[in-house]
Amino acid sequence: MNFRCYSPRFCKPFSCLTPTPNPSSNNWRTQIKQHLLVSQVSSILLQRHNWAPLLQTLNLSSTLTPALFLQILRKTQHHPQISLSFFHWVKTHLGFQPDLNSHCHIIRISLGSDSSSSLDPILDSLIHSHPAPVVADSMIQACKGKNFDSTALSWLIKCYSKKGLLLEGLHLFRKTTSNGFTPPISAYNELLDALQRGNEMKLAWCFLGAMIRGADPDSFSWSLVAHILCKSGKIEKVVRLIDNGIYNSEIYHLLVDFYSKIGDFEAAFHRLNEMEDRKLDASFCTYSSLLDGACKYDNRDVIERIMRMMIGKQLLPRRLVSGNDSIIQKLCGLERTHAAEMMFNKACGNNIRLQDDTYGALLRGMSQVGRIDEAINMYRMMLKRGIKIKESWYGAFLNILCKEDGSDDGYGLLVNIMKQGHNPCPSQLSKYVTSLCRRNNWSKAEQLLDLMLEKGLLPDSVPCCLLMEYYCFNREMDKVVALHDKMEKVKGSLDVASYNMILQGLWRERKAEEAIRVFDYMIGLNSVDSASFTIMICELCRFKELRKAMKIHDQMMEMRLKPDKPTYKRLISGFK
Repeated sequence: MNFRCYSPRFCKPFSCLTPTPNPSSNNWRTQIKQHLLVSQVSSILLQRHNWAPLLQTLNLSSTLTPALFLQILRKTQHHPQISLSFFHWVKTHLGFQPDLNSHCHIIRISLGSDSSSSLDPILDSLIHSHPAPVVADSMIQACKGKNFDSTALSWLIKCYSKKGLLLEGLHLFRKTTSNGFTPPISAYNELLDALQRGNEMKLAWCFLGAMIRGADPDSFSWSLVAHILCKSGKIEKVVRLIDNGIYNSEIYHLLVDFYSKIGDFEAAFHRLNEMEDRKLDASFCTYSSLLDGACKYDNRDVIERIMRMMIGKQLLPRRLVSGNDSIIQKLCGLERTHAAEMMFNKACGNNIRLQDDTYGALLRGMSQVGRIDEAINMYRMMLKRGIKIKESWYGAFLNILCKEDGSDDGYGLLVNIMKQGHNPCPSQLSKYVTSLCRRNNWSKAEQLLDLMLEKGLLPDSVPCCLLMEYYCFNREMDKVVALHDKMEKVKGSLDVASYNMILQGLWRERKAEEAIRVFDYMIGLNSVDSASFTIMICELCRFKELRKAMKIHDQMMEMRLKPDKPTYKRLISGFK
């Protein structure tokens, strides 16, 4: 009997009956290989001192992934130094870039170990490459486990605070607490201190409320509270803190400093005596506040009394012959410039030669506290005596000259000092040039901006726009071209409205070549709008430069800056 099967399942040739690959089988094999690789790398790292040559034989550059790298870090996390060394090794030798999760994990396991001092570059890369909310989420995931560990999150809050990234620090703090982590009081203090130093008083008060609800304030916390109260003008509440038994040397110092600045020396000495009764040490900083106030108000009795006390405490030498330089410089560093000036004058009166850096410290200190007339006199004395000081001493003096009201005296000094090679902050100088423009001191503004550009300093766009507007209004297009050429060298820029005004002015004066050059620079900066293209196309058509006009038209369409319908209709009519 012949048996025939006509079922389609059995009619295929044997060559077609080979089993089809199973995707889950391949995944399983891949996972096994990856698991073996992680175990092999981890074992080498933990068991061999000289592990680098052995890892180079594993061809990690083609097999290592962010997920596998994170697994290796987890397996070696109880040996932070090894983990951190491996982290740096893969970046340097393999060109591998760990992802955010790996960055957060290495920070978490390295904190508290001997390796924690080398984490700053890792943190810097995180801050520059990721927004604070993303970093916060990733770090929270890294910290979660059987035992919640908020050390890394607290450290992150402190780092953002130290860098002055206040809003980011606050966001991270909110994320931390909302996820059930409780930062230590040191993290609260760091962020509160950053807020008060940044004069963010409203934010500081709000954060202070959250701090008191969420943690027990320590002595440093109360010092910060006193700082915030003093900056808010609530000195009576600082007194109330002391009366309620909340005090330390710093809180007393704030009171002594406040009373000294307003000339209430009786109250200042009362608080100083109270410190002694309560066995609190008053520092050089506290005593020098009283001395500075006495010198400011020229109170001879108080000067003599406080100096006797400072000599008795060995804060000043018995005879002001040696050590004058260090004391004067220290007083300047604390912004006690009236006391420093008094000691400086005594030394000069006794023909004691002072170091050049002492003059520099006085120049900078007087400038920092806004004593501009005294700072100018000090600078002139330095010139007369041939005193040479470091570049860094000039910064504050130049910046305060930039804030002056444009007097000939201050302006002339600023220009002369800059010509000697000393540069103020470009932002401060730009503000000064802007103020000159707005007071119609155009010649001074022009001279100062030219000097700034010649020295390679990049100005803000505002003074440049104002000066360009002045030139265009007066049809001084040669000056426009000259200023723009100088700006190009330092990669400066203007706003689009100013550029369009320049284009119109150049075409009006038939300076086609210059207009095209300025427009090309505008394109490079992406500082154009549809009006910029309209000006160029219309003028090129008027000069019968139709090919150039068409090329610019095509650029306009590519950049999607086509003008409104009536304007565009008028624009293309120029090609007929």
